[in-house]
Amino acid sequence: MQTKTIKMAAAALLAFSAWSGGAQAQQSSQWVTGYYGGYFWSNPDYQAPQHVDMTAMTHFVFARIGPGGGKFGGQPGEVLYGAEDAQTNRHIGPGAPYRTVEQFMIDKAHHVGTKALIMLGGEGDNAGFTASTAPAVRAQFVKNLVDFMVARDYDGIDVDWEGIDSKDTESQARLEQLIIDLRAEANSRPRYQDKPVIITFPAGTLNPNYQKASAHDARVAALVDQFNIMSYGMAWFGEGWDTTTFAPLTGRTGSRPTDIASSVKLYTDAGIPRSKIGMGIGFYGLAYKPPFTHPGMATAGYDFNSFSVNDVTWNYAQLNKHGYLSNGIYAFEASSQMGYRTYPGGGYTPTTRNTGTTGYVSYEDENSIAAKGAWAQSTREGEGVGGTIIWLVNYGTTNGTSNPLLFAVKKAFLDPNATDPGPNPNPLPPEPPPQLSTSLNVNNDWGSGYCAALVVKNIGDRPGIWSVSLPFKDKISSLWGGVYSVADEKLNVSGAEWNKFIEPAETREVGFCATRSAPPPSNDPPPPAGSLSGSVTITNDWTSGYCANIVVTNSSSVKAVNWSVPVQVVGTVNSLWNGKFTQSGNTIQLSGPDWAKDLAPNGSYRDVGFCATR
Repeated sequence: MQTKTIKMAAAALLAFSAWSGGAQAQQSSQWVTGYYGGYFWSNPDYQAPQHVDMTAMTHFVFARIGPGGGKFGGQPGEVLYGAEDAQTNRHIGPGAPYRTVEQFMIDKAHHVGTKALIMLGGEGDNAGFTASTAPAVRAQFVKNLVDFMVARDYDGIDVDWEGIDSKDTESQARLEQLIIDLRAEANSRPRYQDKPVIITFPAGTLNPNYQKASAHDARVAALVDQFNIMSYGMAWFGEGWDTTTFAPLTGRTGSRPTDIASSVKLYTDAGIPRSKIGMGIGFYGLAYKPPFTHPGMATAGYDFNSFSVNDVTWNYAQLNKHGYLSNGIYAFEASSQMGYRTYPGGGYTPTTRNTGTTGYVSYEDENSIAAKGAWAQSTREGEGVGGTIIWLVNYGTTNGTSNPLLFAVKKAFLDPNATDPGPNPNPLPPEPPPQLSTSLNVNNDWGSGYCAALVVKNIGDRPGIWSVSLPFKDKISSLWGGVYSVADEKLNVSGAEWNKFIEPAETREVGFCATRSAPPPSNDPPPPAGSLSGSVTITNDWTSGYCANIVVTNSSSVKAVNWSVPVQVVGTVNSLWNGKFTQSGNTIQLSGPDWAKDLAPNGSYRDVGFCATR
């Protein structure tokens, strides 16, 4: 979405559009349509999806999708994803594994009654729109768009075909027909039978020095539910222009010709009702290099590089991060109802990025937002509009969690008594856990301890984050493939970060080793004297030494607990396995290993072997 004032093409504004329809239980009839850049969702500088207060907006717009056949690729009529993995991968983000980031935000909006729209197009998409609205492919393009909206449960679409030349009547006609066809196709679907589709369009600001609204503007406004003006970055640099503020509400002059009030009047003069027009609020600003220190200074003769109005460079989060908001002197210009921060004495040069020295910046803040909210709701002659759009919600944070600018919009346009919702506003209800089965398979047991595999399977029809609990009295010595805790004789196991999600029919395996708790003292009577015996069978003899097996037999009818038996041998035993021993002369005192300390009644133990020298 790019602002179109006089010769605005060089201002690289990554901006787009908004829409109307559907009301929340708010104290105002105004709309607030906020764009969220899905492509920025994981950028730690900006507000994360789970922290966005959806009650601060009547309409939420996810950015974005695009038309195929243009500079971004694809075939004419194709719908291109514009937010990458936020629209395709449900194993990332706050909604995982149930939802993509896009679907999470749609559902979060709907949870509080906020409408959800998808942004179509934006700056640079004109060639794609031209290709995808050609008569031969437009019907398929429209069908693909509505299929996309229905599949994701969108309430509407923001058609952001920007910058059509006033002489390009062919593109004007195609845009108008696209809107007509979208409404007809969507409202023929069951999804939109009770709640008709919402369609919005973003228009540029106008310079009253030489521009007026066109008949095409009036026709588009009549076709959509919201006609929003991208009234931010309203400046130019060079002959005839003075320095100005970022988004003047009022106070235009010949050398500062654009403000919101004048643009709105030009559109109403063309017959567009104020109630259908929305103003723009950009969560960013513009900057001038020295010698410029305040609004109202002539810019003719200076290098154009002395001026910048890029939303990525000068958004509120970046201004805060790089010290612009904590340095300089703040002033509020009454005529434009906008603030600016000046840096006298040579300007401000941040050490954290390479943007050079700044003489002053002007940006949207709580004061200018309050002024815009009051003007929008005014009933005085020449004032008032239906609502506002925000570009971008992501930018309004100072810490990735809170959003002071979004909160200011909420108070100014929707609810003057609003309170800060905190870091986790309007959370979605918790998802039901997946249906799991478990099996424990011991694969090595030595009596006092063992190693085992815990196999978890999703036997239900829903994905989820897996966690299981089972009775457990032993002590874990090592565990891999998961994380665990042992408390109250229960083993609690859940997935590690890399395997915490489980789809239907999938399994997860966790391995561990444990030591058993010491068994309580036995009350079993000892076997009768002489009932334990050990017999030796030589298996390999090389004269000076030999190896042999020992079979220990319990001939009694009682269990031999912690059995020990004397066994006659020849020579000196130098190695013995599967048992413990001490030797005195030709007698070894043999006892069982940790995993076979007891011998069953009338049972035998045959695993002992040894080697000896004669």
